[in-house]
Amino acid sequence: MHNESSIWLFLRKMRAPLIVLNLAHAIPVFLLTLVPGIDANGNSVHLSIFDAMYIVGYTATTIGFGEIPYAFSYPQRIIILFTIYTAVPAWFYALGTLVRLFQDKVYIDAIKMNSFRRKVRHLNQDFIIICGYTDSAKLLIDKLTEDNLYRLIVIDKNSDKIEALQSELYMPSIAAIAADASMTDVLKSSGIQSSSCKFLVTLFDDDQLNLKIAVRARILNEEIKIIARSGIKHGGENLTNIGVDHVIDIFSIIARRIDFALKSPYLFNLLNWIQGGNLHVSKTDILPTGKYIVCSRGRFGNTVQNTLDRNNIEYTYLDINKQLHEKVSSDQDFFFQAGILEASCIIAGTNDDAINLSIVATARAINPNIFVIVRENELEERSLFSHLRVDKIFILDQIAALDGYNYIDRPMTLKFIDGISNFNKEQWAETLLRITNRINKRPKLLQMTIDYHHMYALAHCIESCPVTIGNILNNPYKDGHDLKLLILGIQRANGDFILLPDDNTHFALNDRVLLATTAASYKKFETIINHYYELYYVINGVEARRFKIPWFN
Repeated sequence: MHNESSIWLFLRKMRAPLIVLNLAHAIPVFLLTLVPGIDANGNSVHLSIFDAMYIVGYTATTIGFGEIPYAFSYPQRIIILFTIYTAVPAWFYALGTLVRLFQDKVYIDAIKMNSFRRKVRHLNQDFIIICGYTDSAKLLIDKLTEDNLYRLIVIDKNSDKIEALQSELYMPSIAAIAADASMTDVLKSSGIQSSSCKFLVTLFDDDQLNLKIAVRARILNEEIKIIARSGIKHGGENLTNIGVDHVIDIFSIIARRIDFALKSPYLFNLLNWIQGGNLHVSKTDILPTGKYIVCSRGRFGNTVQNTLDRNNIEYTYLDINKQLHEKVSSDQDFFFQAGILEASCIIAGTNDDAINLSIVATARAINPNIFVIVRENELEERSLFSHLRVDKIFILDQIAALDGYNYIDRPMTLKFIDGISNFNKEQWAETLLRITNRINKRPKLLQMTIDYHHMYALAHCIESCPVTIGNILNNPYKDGHDLKLLILGIQRANGDFILLPDDNTHFALNDRVLLATTAASYKKFETIINHYYELYYVINGVEARRFKIPWFN
């Protein structure tokens, strides 16, 4: 569609009615100027064009002011009759066509598209395009809206979903359109070729649709970062091959969580915290090491089995959908055959929450002490699983949203997790205790860049004098209290990543810093790194004389 498609569509639809309406007015006006009338003195006179237009105007619209400026002659009255019987039906024809036009879905969509384009053009901030208003997309939008670092644009073919999004009344407002996100024109209209467009996220459940969108997005903008969801193995490989920067592979993420939990509850909690949880180690974070029963099929089941194999866990695999379809005995028979009485853990991982609920209820009835892990496909089912005392719930949409959010807002978390996954059990425990002892069990996780925009005082300072982590975080105000803030990682401008740097590590310009903190300590930290005199006092322990800061002058 062209930018003014709604105007051209209006003119095309209204062409015939406007022609008829204009002729119904023009012909009587022309005739009234030709046919002579008689004034009060009996003289023959002709109406001016303006008088003729005025008379036809109030006659055609059935207002009827009378015969002015003088009584009409019979020929003029015949013309007025002609005007009434032609112009009034012409108006009905035009108005009827206009009403039908405003009920035309194509025309309404064109108006909405033009409005959408205007909103996109007027964005004066970096923005993200989100394709698909799914449950995971809503969770992602909620997280991104809280940070308010980017404006958001949402595309979904389902108009009901777009109306639901607009009814949420997000602030700042979200530009949204009901359209096919795989269409090139739609992507162009959403501003994908703009330098302000930083990310495109496609979160549809259809892998082929995500692939189609990603291909077009990469062609339209080679610089944009693309995040795509994938639920099949080859789908993820294809997305990577066409240049997708981050593939959200939910099954692999769940398998990694299970793998981490089998290795150490401390490692699992660190991953869980990175993905929105906390650092409190509970008994449900310690997975049993006995026999497992895996109730699933397809890629999720295979991924879990591979994880159990790597950890030398004995398991029985049940294709629950197939066995339920073929069974001739009670629901409990094949659980007994699978050895549920001796099993220590059961994984309900089908793509149907109703079946998963049945698995959990049956397993609990047979073996009340069995450890239960559930794959949750629909968000609204969570309360039902909780009532069944499920030990671990893996919510697919929540995992996808948080993984995408981490890549957008704090991509260093991925490096942090990759780094600590190579630690041993003692180091995992030490890392978790180091964070909780310094901060708390639910610290905020933030990523910042040392530059003149985000840390302008520190950025100026390190140009001329070295500053270490300890200089800022340890007893900054000389009152015996350290900031409740811990640097988890520093990524240098050359790409080098320093995991859990010590207090003697120096900051450098353009470093990206991953930190854990509390809201109060972060506010103090912001004050220090962005105020020259505050930073001078923290580093040197004395007040600076006004305008006598070397790295400031």
